[in-house]
Amino acid sequence: MPEQLVIVGRYSTACEANLVKAELEAFDVDAVLADDNTVNTNWLWSNAIGGVKVRVPESEIDEALRIMELAAGDPADAPESAIVCPACGSSKSHYWLDKRGSFLTWLLLGLPVLPAFSRRVCDDCGVKWKSVR
Repeated sequence: MPEQLVIVGRYSTACEANLVKAELEAFDVDAVLADDNTVNTNWLWSNAIGGVKVRVPESEIDEALRIMELAAGDPADAPESAIVCPACGSSKSHYWLDKRGSFLTWLLLGLPVLPAFSRRVCDDCGVKWKSVR
């Protein structure tokens, strides 16, 4: 009987999921994408179906999670280039992709005219500011 596949990550776009899949395959971990064609066909369904899923065999799950954890390191978290919140001065923040303008123009005009914007969000106070990266 074939080995069960386990979900190790969910991503809102097929591009993000393909990057993770390529990273896993570079370390000889078999990875398969699920629902990538559905999201490519209609990207608005991504949240409804749980995004594009990256699956690996059950026997390789520990190795896959270790690789993904190492790859997820944000170079901006290094002390020499710490990004601080303009409101509270905290160095704890994460990236957030603001798709609201794109979604609103899609609703009003039938196609997304405005692009998505990359923002930083402070984990301590919740302030959002424009990302410079």
